[in-house]
Amino acid sequence: RVPAFNASSPERPIGAQMMSGAGPMARTVEDLRVALAALAAPDLRDPWWTPAPLIGPDVPRRAALCLRPGGMSITKEVEDALLDAGRRLADAGWTVEQIDDVPLLRDAGEVQERLWLGDGFPALADAVARDGDPGAQAVVDGVRAKVAAMPENVVVPSLVRRTTLTRAWRLFLAEYPVLLLPVSGELPFPNNLDMQGAAGFQRVWDAQLTMRALPAMGLPGLVVSTGMVKDVPVGVQIVAGHFREDLCLLAGQAIEERGAPPSPIDPAM
Repeated sequence: RVPAFNASSPERPIGAQMMSGAGPMARTVEDLRVALAALAAPDLRDPWWTPAPLIGPDVPRRAALCLRPGGMSITKEVEDALLDAGRRLADAGWTVEQIDDVPLLRDAGEVQERLWLGDGFPALADAVARDGDPGAQAVVDGVRAKVAAMPENVVVPSLVRRTTLTRAWRLFLAEYPVLLLPVSGELPFPNNLDMQGAAGFQRVWDAQLTMRALPAMGLPGLVVSTGMVKDVPVGVQIVAGHFREDLCLLAGQAIEERGAPPSPIDPAM
């Protein structure tokens, strides 16, 4: 199944979940629903395909709204977008409860880092150096100190920890079938900020905690644009339980329908 979607402004995508997150990008949630149906079709060449239904059982239309998951910092524009999305969802008949935090998000971010970087990093760094791509090299340089601090036997304990985290999130999402969080703590960054030294890389890394952490549990996510701040899009991330992409789409469509209609596609973009 596809764990991440993106319904965003045609001017510039906000971005979908990173690291083991894949999914369609479209101008409307309805288009994403069609794309998911196509991508979820069976294929014997895919060892991870699961015959899960595209529409799950009815659940209470109850959502949690968390402004600063894991204690992350967010800008006022991001906070305003989240509160606006919560109001739209409430207008659509959902019960929306603002909560202080979500389960163990920073732990999940650490597990994701360790599973991504904890095995084979020297070979990865060598391959990046040979390839010569400056963006990839900036990532390798930015995480090198994190890798050096990891214990030698890092993968197996991280897999065990991921099981604990996944259990906690399943219990949480049984209480709140839908969760609204920041996509990023900031608006879309200037181009190549992560390539402008350690400070720029760390700023991006910190702001995108939710995108780094949530894929560790394999949870489906949807990004919906709620508007523009001058010429930059802002939006929210919607998360649901395993194989409940339909809930992401249902909540996303409710938010989308209560906002401004999408502008025509600019052929120059």
